[in-house]
Amino acid sequence: MLKKNKTIKNKCLEECDALCCNDLAVQICKPVTKVEKEDLRWHLFFEGVKVYIRHRKWHLLINSRCRYLSKENRCTIYDRRPERCRKHNYPHCELEGKFFDIMIETPEQFDEYFARQKTRQRGKSKR
Repeated sequence: MLKKNKTIKNKCLEECDALCCNDLAVQICKPVTKVEKEDLRWHLFFEGVKVYIRHRKWHLLINSRCRYLSKENRCTIYDRRPERCRKHNYPHCELEGKFFDIMIETPEQFDEYFARQKTRQRGKSKR
């Protein structure tokens, strides 16, 4: 167990580019109504805003650097960092690669996602 923890600690210290500190991810409710869908779609008109789905949970992803991140990509308030930051650790982080099941970056991709969902629902109802 000690070796695994040491490896994780080294990976964080040596390889981390603070990817998680350059994006603000906020869990949101899946849009269901026409108004909810249109509101979320509108967010995607703005640069640096994306929506992703992971384990059937929806998230709004906003590209925005943490104000407490140094130029060297190190946390300047590490000992006082929020609980949310403490819980976000390797290997369940962006350093390991794909952290989402579906990434939606544009209003057009948003429309395509819901068009596919509608087609799947029609296919299921015919069975």
